[in-house]
Amino acid sequence: MPAQQRFEGWPKPALAFFRGLRKDNSKAYFERNRELYLSEVREPTEEFFAALQRELGPGWETKVFRINRDLRFTKDKRPYQEHTSGYLAAASRASGLYVQVSDEGLYLAAGAHEMAADQLKRYRDAVAGREGEKLARIVASLERDGYATTEPRLKRVPSGYPADHPRGDLLRRTGLMASRTWKPGPWLHTSEALDRVRGAWRDARALTAWLEAQVGPTRSGRGEDAGD
Repeated sequence: MPAQQRFEGWPKPALAFFRGLRKDNSKAYFERNRELYLSEVREPTEEFFAALQRELGPGWETKVFRINRDLRFTKDKRPYQEHTSGYLAAASRASGLYVQVSDEGLYLAAGAHEMAADQLKRYRDAVAGREGEKLARIVASLERDGYATTEPRLKRVPSGYPADHPRGDLLRRTGLMASRTWKPGPWLHTSEALDRVRGAWRDARALTAWLEAQVGPTRSGRGEDAGD
């Protein structure tokens, strides 16, 4: 694929591919449609993320996920993802962007998916203090504008913070993203798909700016328990 090829949307055959895959998620179906997948699904997805990466500049990493599912630790033995997806992130930042496309539409999420232990400490301290008031306003504004935000993962406010803290719902989260879904339409087959993602990235700017200022990138390894 040419490095500078222009993104022009996901073609209609891409959605037809996923409709067929949902009905027959099998190796036989995929092999019959392998070339269609590569040209109509994988290639446009790579073009999409390449376009975003060029706009954001150096330091950003893009990854387009494989369609093959990891079946080692799941009872769900469907061999293929029923969507195409990828992310845009930077090691020097706390936040990134995830995008997923299928015959059900386009889904995106901007922010921090799952924070490392050192990030969680900084996040919780900020939420518990005055900066948390600002974050609460940002989250409420995004939700008023039609974005969903990450649900609390923990059942209780983590130890070290008042159990009845007024921002307990934010303290119980281990990641924080703003997300939305658009149902498919003619726009998905054009560059408007990229425009919509650009707009959502701008909408989430207050959230991602807060995360960069108060949380920042991880400075330690992952794997420590978030606690509950």
